[in-house]
Amino acid sequence: MLEKLVIFGIGYVLGTRAGKERFDELVSMGKKFAERDEVKMALNLAMGFLEDRFSSTAEQRRAA
Repeated sequence: MLEKLVIFGIGYVLGTRAGKERFDELVSMGKKFAERDEVKMALNLAMGFLEDRFSSTAEQRRAA
């Protein structure tokens, strides 16, 4: 029983370390992706579209 607990503990520690390293890698990749000019341009276009769409909808509701 003690042997199984020790093996589980070692596996848990190694797994969480590997998981954190992978998480940090994914965060780094996401930040690099978000810094690309193409992504910034697409985000600005989408935000502009949504602002125009929903601001006109909000104005129509206020007028009614």
